Amino acid sequence: MTIENLSDKVATTTAGQRRAEVPELLAPAGDMAALMAALEAGADAVYLGMKALNARRQARNFGREELEGAVQAVHARGAKAYLTLNTDLAQRELPLAARTLAWAARCGVDAVLVRDPALLALRAAAPGIALHFSTQTCMTNSADIRAAAELGIARVVLAREMTLDEIRAASAVEGTQTEVFAQGALCFSVSGRCLLSSWAGGRSGNRGLCTSPCRVPWTSEGDSPDWPFSMRDLATAPRLDELRQAGVAALKIEGRMKNAQWVAAAVGLYRRALDQGAGGELLRELDALGHYTGRQLTSGYLDGQRTELTGSAGRLASAGRLPGLLDFQSRDVPVGEEGAVDVTVDVDRGGIHCRCACGSYVDEWSLPRTAVRRPEKAVAIGQLLEWLGQEAIAGHAPGRLATNAPDFLLVPRAANRLVDRVRRLVHRASRRERDLAAVELPEAVRPLLSGGEPHPANRRPLGSRVDRVRVAAEQLGPLARHLRDWTVIVEGLTAETLASACRAVGKRRLVVALPAVFFEDGIPGLQRLLEACRRAGLAVEVNSWGGWFLARRAGVRMEGGPGMAVLNSLAAEQLGRLGLRSVTASIEADRRKLEELTAHCPVPCSVVVWGRPALLTSRVELAEGAFSGRVLCDRRQVLIRGRREGHLWVFRPVDPFDLRAAHNPRIRVAHLAMDLVGSDDPAAELRSLPPTHGAFRFNYDRALS
Repeated sequence: MTIENLSDKVATTTAGQRRAEVPELLAPAGDMAALMAALEAGADAVYLGMKALNARRQARNFGREELEGAVQAVHARGAKAYLTLNTDLAQRELPLAARTLAWAARCGVDAVLVRDPALLALRAAAPGIALHFSTQTCMTNSADIRAAAELGIARVVLAREMTLDEIRAASAVEGTQTEVFAQGALCFSVSGRCLLSSWAGGRSGNRGLCTSPCRVPWTSEGDSPDWPFSMRDLATAPRLDELRQAGVAALKIEGRMKNAQWVAAAVGLYRRALDQGAGGELLRELDALGHYTGRQLTSGYLDGQRTELTGSAGRLASAGRLPGLLDFQSRDVPVGEEGAVDVTVDVDRGGIHCRCACGSYVDEWSLPRTAVRRPEKAVAIGQLLEWLGQEAIAGHAPGRLATNAPDFLLVPRAANRLVDRVRRLVHRASRRERDLAAVELPEAVRPLLSGGEPHPANRRPLGSRVDRVRVAAEQLGPLARHLRDWTVIVEGLTAETLASACRAVGKRRLVVALPAVFFEDGIPGLQRLLEACRRAGLAVEVNSWGGWFLARRAGVRMEGGPGMAVLNSLAAEQLGRLGLRSVTASIEADRRKLEELTAHCPVPCSVVVWGRPALLTSRVELAEGAFSGRVLCDRRQVLIRGRREGHLWVFRPVDPFDLRAAHNPRIRVAHLAMDLVGSDDPAAELRSLPPTHGAFRFNYDRALS
């Protein structure tokens, strides 16, 4: 295997160049076996999650008593333990989040990784515990780090797409440490800015249940299937001195879904690289690490090299995977004590009938019989059940695994759907929320969890007339005469184009949207834009922590956009305290979660009721001719189309979602918005009537996982 961009770095690393400050080596611990393997191999710290509310909910994770024992084991070795509590929190999850924080503090956890702004308010539940911003908060520049420092965040996990110079600029900010990923999987989309898994089936990566739809083959206009979004894996072992010189405090190994053997090998390799320097043998060991996932390795982002990072060229021959199943990889997971998993799959003329039982939880469903056109990609039911028996999903032992048709072939989509349903049920059965119910909370925390009265501005019921429209700057000219009745939120403006936007819309109705993702070189332009907005008396929409920091420093009026979306009222309240005069509800929310949020939202709230959201936002450089404007399709018939938006590639769905006809008086907000960014004919779509039936309503009608 070719380890691109690594071998030429080995010769430049010498013991004389290494600084005395050795960064902390931080290892993944998806279960107790991986935790102990990491400590034995020399990790300075481990990061781990409990059964719920963490970004790797499909790992085995830790129950209440397990966490206490794990922290004791870590501290006995002189290491540190960091708990991941880094997902978007629904309204009804706030008590569990507070008790998780309190229990983490009682166990002696050294820090908690967070994403949701509500946890900034709930830190009183864990007095003295340090908070780290997860990579899910999309930390891409020094303004983001300055924001974190002002919020009292002890450390931030930087985005994986940053260059060494950008890492250096971020690490130079005083008051907050930086942590970077050194080894493991890369995502095509910037972390925290991916909606593809949620769009395709309600399984949100922002809530820890990503189904990895970027790892499957996609076709484009009749071309052969390819893997345009499947990234190589990250490997920086020969470049640790450069990261050290850049000022990072910690080097993180990704892999809470990987087994203890892989964790031991990865931690041992990086321990030696930190202590002894890089050498030729190290490359051979890196090669073995890459074979676990079947992907080639890269450190290209550090040099600003963003081409040839994806596709079939970066894949190896199905290492670590069951042939035919593309959405998951096999893992060795220790068997727990929660009870066995029974799976029955029977086939008849009416379809494929499945039943899964785990304790008191039972799920039954049917799949259609699908013609198998590529047998080499299919998997027999008997083989799939055998794999499930070896998998020991989420710590559960296999129970009765039965089928009346062991040789019946399932196409990959059907096999993945079956495994996904099994995992979902096992996850529900495994959740230990009741274990935390008895955890005492400080008096100061309890009022935060009750939920108060909604803001009086939140009186417009879902199904009412749209009063806000979101457009791209280049759409303003053709749309200007159609925008007289709405407040207009405009993306992509600069200080130079602001005046023409004011003329087209009018200052009273114009809101200037700041980008959700920007890197260090984008800060000066945003500062000029914000100064122009201040002089013009315009409000700006904040979509990142760095945008909040820059806008607050500029002294402009601020609103919260989709990039700072909320799923609970406490997050909205916290953003209101930080100067945002309104917030936007998470576009991923289902009906129940929207009802619960808006019943208590203490600041004016917006709901996007129509649009083509950015499903993938990437810094990867793709060939314009091969991707710009072309429709891509996966095997579930998800249709997306990409284009350059600024310096990033953004992929949006071909067809919009539409909630305009979803009349619901229990969802009352200040604003209902249409998002026309990505529309080929925004004027026509702005004037369109909501369909009476058949509209895709995103997660509104299904439960957001």
